[in-house]
Amino acid sequence: MARFEKLQDLFGLLGRTRESQPLTALCDQLSASPATVKRLIAFLREQRGIDIRFDREQGGYRLERGPEDLRTAELLGLSGRELSALLEAEAILEQIPPGFVRDETESARARLGKVRQRALGQGPLRHRVRLRMSQLRRTSADAFGTVLSALRSGRRLEFGYRSRSRDEDKTRRASPLRLTFYRSNWYLAGWCHEREELRVFSVDRIARPRCLPEAVYDPPADLVAAELDSSYGIFTGKADQVAVLRFSSLAARWVGEEEWHPGVQSELQGDGGVILRIPYKHGTELVMDILRYGSNVEVLGPAALRDAVAAELGKAATQYRVKPRTRPGVA
Repeated sequence: MARFEKLQDLFGLLGRTRESQPLTALCDQLSASPATVKRLIAFLREQRGIDIRFDREQGGYRLERGPEDLRTAELLGLSGRELSALLEAEAILEQIPPGFVRDETESARARLGKVRQRALGQGPLRHRVRLRMSQLRRTSADAFGTVLSALRSGRRLEFGYRSRSRDEDKTRRASPLRLTFYRSNWYLAGWCHEREELRVFSVDRIARPRCLPEAVYDPPADLVAAELDSSYGIFTGKADQVAVLRFSSLAARWVGEEEWHPGVQSELQGDGGVILRIPYKHGTELVMDILRYGSNVEVLGPAALRDAVAAELGKAATQYRVKPRTRPGVA
């Protein structure tokens, strides 16, 4: 937050006067080094388009636009990613029901609220910026609290779990390792003691959790990283396949700006399209993301992934085929 506040303060110092401000004066008022102030000025010039000039005669920096533009300083320090992260953090904390955890996070929520107010100001902009957390699933407050307690105390969990794929309730014992907020929902990664492997559980499907007296089993860090960080999406497993996807020139305008996977490789094509090579282990989530692009993407490999996408598209197409009408009186 220090950089954001210094940007605000620097803009305010330059905007409150039409006189040139020597570098030493700016350093004193910002409690920053000359190198830091110069970097802040460069950021305002290059990233925010603010016309700050160096007056050689007076030996200082001057804002070419007048003080009436001070209100633009409200957004100088935040990028779109920073603003969305700020709003998401606020939204997540606001989901906490009344109780101990909500009381403990009161100061954090208050601080985030102040940062948001400073970023968006008190004008109409604060009513025009919204965060929509679509497809958010309802999670039991008691279950979520028990999961957090297990993570904090380093104890194993026992819980009932009904997976969506099998729709059957099973009792699981797991050592909780990570709690991740992914695509508007919470997921618990843990060592499943029944299957002796890392598994990811959707927290909204966890029922009747209780902390066990046994300490968690903590697998080697390199194993956890390989299983949880290398595959595609929320699924576990070390990536052992590479999806080769060719996107049309139209889709490439969006695809090039999306973060599909940390290890993705892209290759621009002569017609404006793009080929992505994406590491993955399980194709379930990848298939769903591919289907979003319809005819604007083709799976070049592996063959199994290509067949899976083709099968889903074929099933969808059959639902839209026009059925032949029977003529009256014809059996």
